Amino acid sequence: GDIPFPTETWTKPAQEVEGWEDWFSMQGQLEEKLGAILAGRYMTLLWANAGKPRPEDGELRESVRRLVTDFHSRPLTIGLGLRLFGIDPLAKALTVHVVGASHVETLNTRLTDYDELTRMFPGHRGMEVVMVGVDVVDGPIMRPPLAAPAPRGRVYLSSYKGLYHDFWESHVETKLAARPDLVVGFHPGFHACPDLLAGWLPTLLLLRDYRLPVLFTVYSEQELKSSLQILVELETHIMGYAANPFASLRPEQVYSSPNKAPVYCSSHYIALLGLAAS
Repeated sequence: GDIPFPTETWTKPAQEVEGWEDWFSMQGQLEEKLGAILAGRYMTLLWANAGKPRPEDGELRESVRRLVTDFHSRPLTIGLGLRLFGIDPLAKALTVHVVGASHVETLNTRLTDYDELTRMFPGHRGMEVVMVGVDVVDGPIMRPPLAAPAPRGRVYLSSYKGLYHDFWESHVETKLAARPDLVVGFHPGFHACPDLLAGWLPTLLLLRDYRLPVLFTVYSEQELKSSLQILVELETHIMGYAANPFASLRPEQVYSSPNKAPVYCSSHYIALLGLAAS
């Protein structure tokens, strides 16, 4: 309903915004915006139907803040990837491919959901974000990728339902879609089992052999270790890995198991570029 609240152009350069505290500090009238959400119709409906007592306002404010980070985590992680690879959105129009996109990235996605990138890089030359995956959900962003550069100062969302290496062959090689400046995979999960890795292998090798700048995110440190091991075995050049300053702050249960510590979306990232030096 009321989440996320409207945001403004960043008052600090992207490289000076080191995490969520910095991001929240740039939001004008933040307390009023949070107060309006707490007093709004949707919040009243939620607690009328939840069958639980309504928490204190202080707790609810913290909860709304966590949900806001969950919403903006993906666009800000893309912005972080651009910065890590020194890709300048003010220099030319950019194309970002989100590889392995599923219902998580595409269910109910609106055409404006990545507009925070415009507030992060005011004056950018245009950005297209293409969601590519077999589980892409039909919706407003289910429209063909652009062959021409994205409109100046706007973030254009499009998608393709299918495997990334098929998309590369049918669209990128035939110039129906632009070659990406950055490829991002949110929780690819290829570490989870041999079947998933087999499905990802052609894509991982394509990304490696075409020397595309790649940023993958994972849910936990354990997933980070397993994923790094696979990427080392595939001889990819790992530029770096770290905790993501724009990880979602909304806790999630691991595989619906309440006994395990909760995980956080995009808690860590791995940056890759091409083949490891022999």
